[in-house]
Amino acid sequence: MNKNILILAAIIAGSVIAGIAISILSGDSPIPPDNEDNGTDEFIYGNATVESIEVVVLESFPVQINVNASGYLPDSCTKIHTITKEKQGNIFLVAIKTVRPADAVCAQVIVPFREVISLDVYGLKAGIYNVNVNGVKGTFELTTDNIIQK
Repeated sequence: MNKNILILAAIIAGSVIAGIAISILSGDSPIPPDNEDNGTDEFIYGNATVESIEVVVLESFPVQINVNASGYLPDSCTKIHTITKEKQGNIFLVAIKTVRPADAVCAQVIVPFREVISLDVYGLKAGIYNVNVNGVKGTFELTTDNIIQK
């Protein structure tokens, strides 16, 4: 009798795990499109947990700058919602926002992410610039003005 209960429990657990995996892979979560504010409490918005950033200076002229941001989402239902960029003086502020359905039952697993974010650096003067992505900071230097001379 105990063997039958164990087999039944294993089948149920396998079915639950398979259902969660199918839900995650199909991407069927009802996430609103960017910039949509439906005015309800159907979704929970937050900030992504960023663990590290890497500022990459591409070998080109004018220079291009990418920021590789790595971190994690707290569960299987949370998704990246928007990435906003703002420049204040010599600081680039980048915010990675998340969204998840408020009433969803989600697998409590950490979901890693990596986002490549390009910064608008054309026309900047030579100098040292700071980057802040959800509180994680980095810097880069432009050795010459980043503009094509005609």
